[in-house]
Amino acid sequence: MKYIKLITFSLCLVFISSLVFVGAAGAQSFEAGNAISVASNETVNSMLFTAGNSVDIAGTVNGDVYCAAQTLTISGTINGDVICAGQTVIITGKINGNVRLIGQTVTINSPVSGSATIGAQTLIIDKDATIGRDLLGGSREVTINGMVNRDVVTAATDLTINGKVGGNIKGTTKNLNIGSIGLVGGNVEYTSNNDPVITTGGKIVGKVTRTTPKNQSNTNYVSPIAFSIGGLVFGLIAWLVFAMVLVAMFPRTFDEITQNAMKKPGITVLIGILGAIAVPILIFILLITIVGIPLALLTLLAWFTTMLLVTPFAGYMLGQIIMPKSRQPYGIMALGTAILVITYFIPIIGFITLLIAYLFGMGMILKRGKQLLYRERITLKKSTKKA
Repeated sequence: MKYIKLITFSLCLVFISSLVFVGAAGAQSFEAGNAISVASNETVNSMLFTAGNSVDIAGTVNGDVYCAAQTLTISGTINGDVICAGQTVIITGKINGNVRLIGQTVTINSPVSGSATIGAQTLIIDKDATIGRDLLGGSREVTINGMVNRDVVTAATDLTINGKVGGNIKGTTKNLNIGSIGLVGGNVEYTSNNDPVITTGGKIVGKVTRTTPKNQSNTNYVSPIAFSIGGLVFGLIAWLVFAMVLVAMFPRTFDEITQNAMKKPGITVLIGILGAIAVPILIFILLITIVGIPLALLTLLAWFTTMLLVTPFAGYMLGQIIMPKSRQPYGIMALGTAILVITYFIPIIGFITLLIAYLFGMGMILKRGKQLLYRERITLKKSTKKA
């Protein structure tokens, strides 16, 4: 038992530290639910972690902001970095730090003092936006109507400059368009089959170097990074929808299983490990016997279903660890699942997190199944005695 507790503690430590939740819980603010808002007259003097269907931050946050939402709006002042993911992301407030954004449509129309790293299908740096340092990212459509003080490094299908880029432009793009008021203060080095289109009035101060792609038939100008970011966005949304539907249908089940698992986390992990080893062996044994093939297929189907449920269960447990006093199942599920899915996409750490989530989630589900079977046996015995 001593070693089980030690292993469990180590796993939890890696799990939580890999999610960058380091420090005292009192130094952070956690918000989750269907609609989350920080009012314009409200000040958060800590890091802010938030997740929900919609997130609206109109107040002041004196710390970093970590968030996940379908619709994210930041109109307040953030005195720190912004690390967020959402389907639609709109920033009109002042960011005194860096921004790291993932979304289907991302629009920035305000000053950002640091750099911006953004992955989106459509990215718009609007006319009132200023990126203090560099812009890095991958998108299908990038439009810069505002100002980027230093370099732009991007992979895009269409890159349009209607504002000002103080430094260089480097990357891969199918179409590079410089509008009538567009200005690039440095050099342009890009890979494309097409020369830049410069409207009268537009200007590139430095040298233009275009490299023709080696594979002429390749029309894909968006980098693998952009596809990974796109996969994260849609994966995050899909998992959040799936998890929220499950918790809406079975809120008490998630709460009961999580509370039980947290009381004996070592046993939960041990059951998960045993299940991960035993079930594949059982399926293999059944498959090599003609009689057992139908049962093997049913077991395999049940196993795949169980693996789909691993992330929501592990996410709910993580959300409960982060917000132990919360009684909002939707908020707990949204925050925990969002953090898990985002972390899955981080190299090395993502694999570790996925493995730990798998063991905890599998253990929780199998442990619950064992309890249900035990209850069914007791009920059957009582029914037999009465008969």
